[in-house]
Amino acid sequence: MRTTTSRHLCLGAFVVSVGIAGPAAADDNCTGHYVNVGSRHISISSDPTDPAHVLIGECHDGRCTRKDKDGDEMTMQSSGAAGDYMGKWKVTGGTGKYANARRSGWYRPTRDEGVVVVGDWGGTCY
Repeated sequence: MRTTTSRHLCLGAFVVSVGIAGPAAADDNCTGHYVNVGSRHISISSDPTDPAHVLIGECHDGRCTRKDKDGDEMTMQSSGAAGDYMGKWKVTGGTGKYANARRSGWYRPTRDEGVVVVGDWGGTCY
């Protein structure tokens, strides 16, 4: 089972890294893509200079805590039920460089295969 999950995470990261076009609102200053495989979550910013360019972690009941390559964590709360066309997210806490992060925005699933969900996100990151 672990091998299958690892393969899905690698496949998801590859799909996202090659670029999936997504809608960006005029006031978004950050955008990206995400891949969920069960409770595991990968978020990739479209801006490779963003400190939160690649975050990996766990999501449960609309609350996600992800780590970057330095081990700093960002916790987000999302609203929107599975299958919704769009939802909202907001950073609720963090450690290290994310201790005072003020980020919020929208997310939109673009492909839902049950355990694996791929989508776009955007918002205000400062």
